[in-house]
Amino acid sequence: MDCSISGVLIFGEMDERRASIIEDKLIDILIRAEERGRDSWGIVYLTKKGEFREEKGVGPASSSLAGKRGFLGPDAVAVIANNRAEPTTEVVVEKGIDDIQPFVGDRIAVTHNGTIANDSELERRYGIRKRSRIDSSVLPPLLERAWNGSLEDLQRILRDEVTGSYAVAVLDRSRPGRLWLATNFKPLYVMWDWSANALFFSSMDYYMQDPDKAPWESNVVRRVNPYTVVEIGVDGTWREASLWRSGSGNRRRVLVIASGGLDSTVAATSLKRDGYDVSLLHFNYRHKSEEREREAVREVAKALEVPLIEVNMDFFKLVGHSPLLGEGDVNKARMGEAGAEFAHEWVPARNFVFISLATAIAEAWGFDAVATGVNLEESGAYPDNEMEFIRLLNSVMPYATGPQRRVELLMPVGHLVKHEIVKLGLEIGAPLEHTWSCYENGDKHCGLCGPCYMRRVAFKVNGVRDPVPYSLPPDDEEAFWRGTRDYHRRMNNS
Repeated sequence: MDCSISGVLIFGEMDERRASIIEDKLIDILIRAEERGRDSWGIVYLTKKGEFREEKGVGPASSSLAGKRGFLGPDAVAVIANNRAEPTTEVVVEKGIDDIQPFVGDRIAVTHNGTIANDSELERRYGIRKRSRIDSSVLPPLLERAWNGSLEDLQRILRDEVTGSYAVAVLDRSRPGRLWLATNFKPLYVMWDWSANALFFSSMDYYMQDPDKAPWESNVVRRVNPYTVVEIGVDGTWREASLWRSGSGNRRRVLVIASGGLDSTVAATSLKRDGYDVSLLHFNYRHKSEEREREAVREVAKALEVPLIEVNMDFFKLVGHSPLLGEGDVNKARMGEAGAEFAHEWVPARNFVFISLATAIAEAWGFDAVATGVNLEESGAYPDNEMEFIRLLNSVMPYATGPQRRVELLMPVGHLVKHEIVKLGLEIGAPLEHTWSCYENGDKHCGLCGPCYMRRVAFKVNGVRDPVPYSLPPDDEEAFWRGTRDYHRRMNNS
């Protein structure tokens, strides 16, 4: 099922004022959360004496919960709640209290968002019985039978025993004042409310936020990381454990999106030096310098002695609208520094498309990570080279891949500018002499486009002449490279 789960862990002593604040907040959260469930709503709270109290209703929360007060007693220490979206396969026409979440057992209460695909198997394996035909109702008896109460054991059960999707909140009547939260890829957020001295949680961050408040008036909202189980206590406990299954061992496999240029070549060399099992992935996407890039990446793969996967694609012919795809002149009015500091040759969503395809290949072929050559220099002109782009994509990767394979995004040179990338490449022996950076498709680098300009200056800053030739007048070339080592020395002393 696709529901919303919510609740609160209450710190300190309750009084009438705090109870009113917490009730108002819970009702507001449940009404906002109707977008994820309108078939029923439920609230279960645990008292300090270890007793469960229930409030449940059929239909959307706003129809019967709005304006409701006094349901939270002064002895409440923790609350879990649910907005249920009833899936077609689990329609219950005549609902009883046992068919409405949160589900309450003899000792355990659970609210769950997701699908337990092996509920019948768990019943047989552990000799337990659900109180409802709804799959989530297997969780209280399962935990009462199989869980020893530790964070590590809950980690084991959710990771190794339960098949399906989940964000869950668990209360144990034998241990009031403790709350367990866990999620694989279902959304889950927590918020500390200073006015209530309480920790709220819900399926979406904006269910708990007040959009009309200034940042300094708002409470801090934090996402529970995907594939994480957390134990929280009113004694200040916050312990986490990972729900990811073990990877492919110590030598992690990484798929490097490689253009044949400086950045991806240094990134791949750096990863290989750090012990990764590297493979290169190159896209032939029908751009101007495709032939030269293909030659370069093949030579780089040979020099690094790593496998190369090539993908031929016509997708960007449909996209168009870029000089690199043959629409316009790459160099006209875009030479030198001007070409390096603005994205004149922007190809719409290119890195986004490449990363998406690389992620699919990585998941299917058993790679642990996808790496790119995004870098600090080009992030000044290209938004998809910004470190934040990769960081934010990484945060959604658990939702882009299946639960059996974790794929991460790496950016080995993301924090470096071009002359630092050249410096690193020289230090680690990257095959820079085989790389191709030019936007044109000539026999030599044109020396005029933005990438050529950046490359030449980056080598000169490092006091080294670029090992690749340029199609520039020989006298101009000699004049540019003359005094390179002195230039390097002056740069370092400045």
